[in-house]
Amino acid sequence: PRRARIETLAKPATARLLTASAALALCAPLTPAQATAPAVETVTVRDDQLPSQPFYVLDFEDNYLPNVVLRENGAASFEALKAQAVAARSFAYHLIQDTSATFIRNSQADQVYSLGGQQPNPGGLWDLAVKETAGEILSFNSITTAAFYVAGAIPQGPTPRPAPGTPSTNNTEQWVTYTLEDGFLGNFNQGTPLGFQGTVSNPNFPNRGAMSQNGADFQSDNGVHYLDILKYYYGGDIQVEQAIQDPSATPFVAKPLASFERSEEVFGRSLTFAGQTENLVAANTDAVRSSAESNTGNFSQELTFDYDEAGAGGSAFLARHLSGALNAQELVTGSPQASIADPTANILLPTLGSVSFYLKADPGDVAAGADLSVGIVIDEFDDITLFRQTEQSQFQDVVVDGQWHKYEFFLEDSEFDSAFGTAGNGLLRDRFSLDSILFEGFGDATVYLDDVVFDAAAIFVEPPLFASDFNDDDSVDLIDFDILSTNFGTVGGRAQGDANGDGVVTLLDFDVLAQEFGSSAPAAVPEPASAALLGLAGLVALRRRR
Repeated sequence: PRRARIETLAKPATARLLTASAALALCAPLTPAQATAPAVETVTVRDDQLPSQPFYVLDFEDNYLPNVVLRENGAASFEALKAQAVAARSFAYHLIQDTSATFIRNSQADQVYSLGGQQPNPGGLWDLAVKETAGEILSFNSITTAAFYVAGAIPQGPTPRPAPGTPSTNNTEQWVTYTLEDGFLGNFNQGTPLGFQGTVSNPNFPNRGAMSQNGADFQSDNGVHYLDILKYYYGGDIQVEQAIQDPSATPFVAKPLASFERSEEVFGRSLTFAGQTENLVAANTDAVRSSAESNTGNFSQELTFDYDEAGAGGSAFLARHLSGALNAQELVTGSPQASIADPTANILLPTLGSVSFYLKADPGDVAAGADLSVGIVIDEFDDITLFRQTEQSQFQDVVVDGQWHKYEFFLEDSEFDSAFGTAGNGLLRDRFSLDSILFEGFGDATVYLDDVVFDAAAIFVEPPLFASDFNDDDSVDLIDFDILSTNFGTVGGRAQGDANGDGVVTLLDFDVLAQEFGSSAPAAVPEPASAALLGLAGLVALRRRR
């Protein structure tokens, strides 16, 4: 059975208490050197599994971390593997950047990389868990968390917290912290006895607790997202953030923010939860994970909008689909309060590239004249003052044709404005987190959402002056007509004559070209233009007869 793990896949981490240098690593509170940790590219490992204790210099993300995930909790299900990847990365970052350690030991004194010897990337779910959480670490108050983890006891249900007295490997359950359940936030979270424990008046922020690997696996098996697993053990106010890469480094792979394969993930709240939502019938408006449609994988999220036509008075509905871990909390006037749609509830990311997702809207599921559009809202701030503002993207029209379409929002000043007409100023700063996805329309609709992704490497290209300027010479003329007519009826992009962005060259693109024809020409030549347009009409008629 999967629960009967071999010794290297369960973490009896009590050895840390017996190692002087490991104990000293967390013996005193630290002062943050900067707001966000720089990304670690390579790591030096001392192989304590071998008598000669050789040293290896390893690629951190592509070799060291996937092997640690394999050896530390390799038999766990996927969300627990992702939580393990973030915890192991955070612990390594703390050793490398916040202590005097010049290497990490391949042993339970630090983290197990192998049973001896340098290893290749193990691939599989262990590597995928690292890639999907690329660069993600835990922090609190801008200080990297020394994310302890131990095997812990195996929960028997119905909650992740085992009954008192439940046996655990090497009695490691004694070190596990149930920080969220116990309501410890801010300075009241004194961490685990595995490290130096501060006090309310003199906190030790690197020590925010210890995760139970068996408990994480139990939660993962029951559909809990990895962000909520991490917050359960390290606190509802723990921040997950992506380390900042050197500009010369190869960018992290595109990061999935929601795929809906295992749960609702960060979009687990009702479409009518946010106060900005208006002109919708709450009882019939919802967001539900569905296997009926998917862009990739087996699931997406079905969004149902019931337009309150009688109460709207001709105004559009607005739905703010909030993003955020369900276990996120913060202290407000000394009391725990749910943290919704803000950075603490999400992943803190560099303001680079784009956020994108896929939508599918079938004509039979969208009322005529609904005129659906979609945008995003982000929280952004700089690394110096940490002053936060909320910004809203421009809306994009939703294509209603029964096909999946990608909607991409580039993190550029020109693409954003103040959110909800009041917050923000349209100027994006160093870092951001996704606040929500906005939907607007004038009728009932059912839409499917899938594959919400952040891609730091996405490149923003200024839109053309004219959609039908297919050769990008800033004028719409016979050359553009020739491009369209040559590719008429085929699949292609704008360079092939697709002016409306639907992926095929059709009469709809001809309509765009006809409207823009001669737009930038200082002296239009009507006769050839008229002949050209008539020629295309004849070509269309000929194709129809065939």
